[in-house]
Amino acid sequence: MSGLVLSSLAMSIVVAIMALCVVIILHEAGHYFAAVWTGMKVDRFSVFGIGPPVVKLGTWRGTEFVLSAIPFGAYVLIRGMEPEDEEQAEARRAGEADGSAQAAKKSSVNFRDKPLWARMLVLLGGPAANYLSAMAILMAVFVFAGVRGPREHLDVADFGPTSSAQAAGMELGDELSTIGGVAVEPAKGVLGVNALTGPARGKTVEVVVLRDGAPQTLQLDIPDEGPAMGVGFGAVPRHTVPLGEAVSKAVSEPVKVTTNQLTMLGAAISGLFKGGDTPEFGGPVAIVDHIADRARIGLIPFLVTTAFISTLLGMFNLLPMPALDGGRLAFLGYEAVTRRRASARIEEYVHGYGMLALLGLIALITVGDVRRLF
Repeated sequence: MSGLVLSSLAMSIVVAIMALCVVIILHEAGHYFAAVWTGMKVDRFSVFGIGPPVVKLGTWRGTEFVLSAIPFGAYVLIRGMEPEDEEQAEARRAGEADGSAQAAKKSSVNFRDKPLWARMLVLLGGPAANYLSAMAILMAVFVFAGVRGPREHLDVADFGPTSSAQAAGMELGDELSTIGGVAVEPAKGVLGVNALTGPARGKTVEVVVLRDGAPQTLQLDIPDEGPAMGVGFGAVPRHTVPLGEAVSKAVSEPVKVTTNQLTMLGAAISGLFKGGDTPEFGGPVAIVDHIADRARIGLIPFLVTTAFISTLLGMFNLLPMPALDGGRLAFLGYEAVTRRRASARIEEYVHGYGMLALLGLIALITVGDVRRLF
């Protein structure tokens, strides 16, 4: 029996990793198609894996399609996307000064020689592909499986390993009624509960639940850190909706997710400077664990979570951070405002050291993920 459990767990983890890889591949495909559409030359598209290529799948429209050594993610190599060195920049400026480089530049397939709008479009292509993929997945779910809600009540479905609610006497099946004298709004779900328990950190709060229809009053000790109550709530029932509503909700849901995540990010940054509580963010290990958990529950939760991760990847890459698409767009924004390009050396330093810092941050978050899991 334990062997079957381990086999199921391993399979769900493999499925989760593959889902994350697909999301990354779609991101890179967005860059690829945008580059081809704007007349740039894509030298290589590793459709699966990073690092040196190990298998050549073929060549199409001058692009070499390969599988790479490290079986995770994907990448595209767009010609001329790397910053030009000072010698190349000086030669280009000299050519433009005497007009000899203008004709060659117009016919160039290099990223750096294309108009500003084309370079911006290529950088936006990856995040756009993630958002469109998320919308397509959600549209399929909403059309065939229906949409969730509205939630009419919050029933306790499970307890966490260190549940203050369970310690206070809460039982499975209890329906949350009030927290600290304020009525719980089921439609707001977990966010509504967190809004009521947040101000009570480190305090004892009165919680009223309905048990078999009868009110029960509990004295709940809210911990300073970790889950405030440590409970999980029952799934929101799904119901079918007209096609137009399904499409509308599929388009608006990634926007709502982005807004919520940016709000959390702002709260985290504010908390760092003010010394307050900051939300916890997971890295690759936490993401894979979460997707695997949803995959074990069923196909619909797995698909919805994959759409959520695709949205997060698109949003994250749009942040104005070095080495990300958003960071490169920031340099193009500078060029649009000043009518001249930023120093190639400065841009290279910013992205290079920014990538090292980003990898260090990911490693630090990953260590935290592993510690929480084990």
